[in-house]
Parts: sequence; C-alpha cells; structure tokens
Amino acid sequence: MSARGGMALATRSDVSSTPRVIRVALLGEANEPLRRLLEDVLRDGVVRCELVPARTTVADAAVVMVAWGEEARTIAAARAEAADIPLLAILPFGDDRLVALVLSCGARAWYGLDSPLALLRSRLVTLASPDAPDEAEPT
Repeated sequence: MSARGGMALATRSDVSSTPRVIRVALLGEANEPLRRLLEDVLRDGVVRCELVPARTTVADAAVVMVAWGEEARTIAAARAEAADIPLLAILPFGDDRLVALVLSCGARAWYGLDSPLALLRSRLVTLASPDAPDEAEPT
C-alpha cells in the first residue's frame, strides 16, 4: 500500500529479484541427462526449474525425452504417469512427421534437440502458464 491508500506498483528491480519457479516432473528413462539440460536452460535468474515427483498435483509441466521409433509408446507411458500435467516432448530433431505424431499422442508441446535452447525455455514457460494453448503445428 502506498501512503495514499493505493496499491504500490512493483518496480522492475522488484520483479526481477525473484525468479519464476516452474515445477517440472521428469518422465521416462533419460532423467539424469534431462535434469541437467533443464537446470542449464532454466538457470537465467528469471526462471528457475524445480524438479518434483511425477505423480504429484503440484507440477506445472512434465517433460519426457522421446527416442526415434518409440514416440507413441513413450508419450502413452508419460500420459499414464502424469495424466493431467501439460506434457512437453523432447525430440531428437524437429521433423514435421515426428512433431505431428507426438502432438497427436498427447504431448501439448515439443522441443527438438536441433533447436536453440532459448526455444526450450520459452516453450516450458508457456506450457507452465495457466490456459496455455496446445501447439497445433511444428515451427
């Protein structure tokens, strides 16, 4: 509250001093490399990654590494493990067919390992936001 009874506005320094925390559940078998990747990507001071158990209601997003040829099985297993959590599939590369397949199997977003890391951060932040839209097509 300000001295005049109104709400005080946060300054840019107030906002940037506290990083946004995204609670991420890691699914599948490649958890250690995935954990390191997410910690590296989300270590910019604006966003911080907090890893949480997959079978929890507090996760903002779930992430699974998808191997070539295992797309449908991997996404189905991830959906079974974390049914209500928005799912981001990490793919070996951003092939249109592969992207369409994982999105049709239940992933809400995707990231290709051949893409810039800033895109992974952006997609995780968007996915973890309330009312995040599903990705309709590869970009």
